[in-house]
Amino acid sequence: MKTALILLFSLFSCTVGFAQISALNQGCNTAPNYYAELPYTSINGKLLVDAELYGKKHKFLFDTGAPVQLSNELTAELKLTAVNKINVSDVNGTTDSTRVMRLEIKLGNVIFADVPAINVFPEVYKCWGVDGVIGSNLLRNSIIRIDADRHVIVLTDHADKLSLNPDHSLPLSTPDAQSTPVIQISLDKKLNLTLPFDTGDNGFLRFSEDLMTRFDKKGLFKTLAKGYGANQIGVLGLQANAEKYLLKIPFLMIGSARFNNVITQTSKGAIPGIGTKLLDYGNVTIDFIHGKFYFDAKDETTDLNEKQWPFQPTLSGNKLVIGVVWDKGVNVVKPGQQIIAIDDKDFSTVNICDMVNSKPLLSGRESAIITLRDADGKEKKVPITRE
Repeated sequence: MKTALILLFSLFSCTVGFAQISALNQGCNTAPNYYAELPYTSINGKLLVDAELYGKKHKFLFDTGAPVQLSNELTAELKLTAVNKINVSDVNGTTDSTRVMRLEIKLGNVIFADVPAINVFPEVYKCWGVDGVIGSNLLRNSIIRIDADRHVIVLTDHADKLSLNPDHSLPLSTPDAQSTPVIQISLDKKLNLTLPFDTGDNGFLRFSEDLMTRFDKKGLFKTLAKGYGANQIGVLGLQANAEKYLLKIPFLMIGSARFNNVITQTSKGAIPGIGTKLLDYGNVTIDFIHGKFYFDAKDETTDLNEKQWPFQPTLSGNKLVIGVVWDKGVNVVKPGQQIIAIDDKDFSTVNICDMVNSKPLLSGRESAIITLRDADGKEKKVPITRE
């Protein structure tokens, strides 16, 4: 299980996914030769679809980086019993166990029977009004097109029902116990890198410190800043404070599409990946059946360069606090200090759902005044600027 909730001034990102040691690749579609279109709603990059369980509709998160999941409430309502227990661990390495149930799920006119589902359901999921997650173990024998232009997810088992451009394809594998789709991208003309395509992550590129160390001497990125702190909240708790690095990758290729000046940050133990921010730049098809991934880009080349804030906040209970502090902020703030206001807006107490479902905190701004409160109750105002 890999879950992270990262709060940035320019982006609020909740990355959700799972990895487990027990196989979940079971269950089947009850009728071949199917085609269904599922309208989806996007809330800050989270894809929400309707699913039917035993005659009743429910809202589900569509997450290719996770297995099927159910809330405790829905599990009780359906009177499901556990058939197994498995061990799980979150993005921070914290471990726990969870129950596995089996159930039938209908998506559009397509029925999937005997599907394993786990009973882990982070509180943040309730912010989107969902009762569960449609995961990759259910999708593993299908072809999935995410049409960002129409806000529709197409589900089929026949490639000829879709217009697929072979020039836009790249290899796809499903190496783990839940059939997470893993694609091959290029960081230069010679180096290929395999990463999960994770629709539970609303960012563009998730990077790890291990990858940074591995490629440090290859000249594939520039270190923009070094930082310290914690801004990832796993299902099982906040990560420990640690060093982080802000990186700029000169370019990467996803199929035939080129992205210049990709900015990302590292996390210890993180599982790298590509998230739904990719859908801002084109449509995606995941062909689990034939091992292909298609990215139909709007533009051949996109520049992702952007200015950065000197620190990043995170949540601690109902408080907004300093998470990661970069080099330029070390003499001004410290990890853990409470943020009680941004300009004239009060943030002395915050609600996680309001944060998840609202626009980024400083969207469209280049500077702001942050009011901090220390452990002794003293307050100070700090001007910050994107650079």
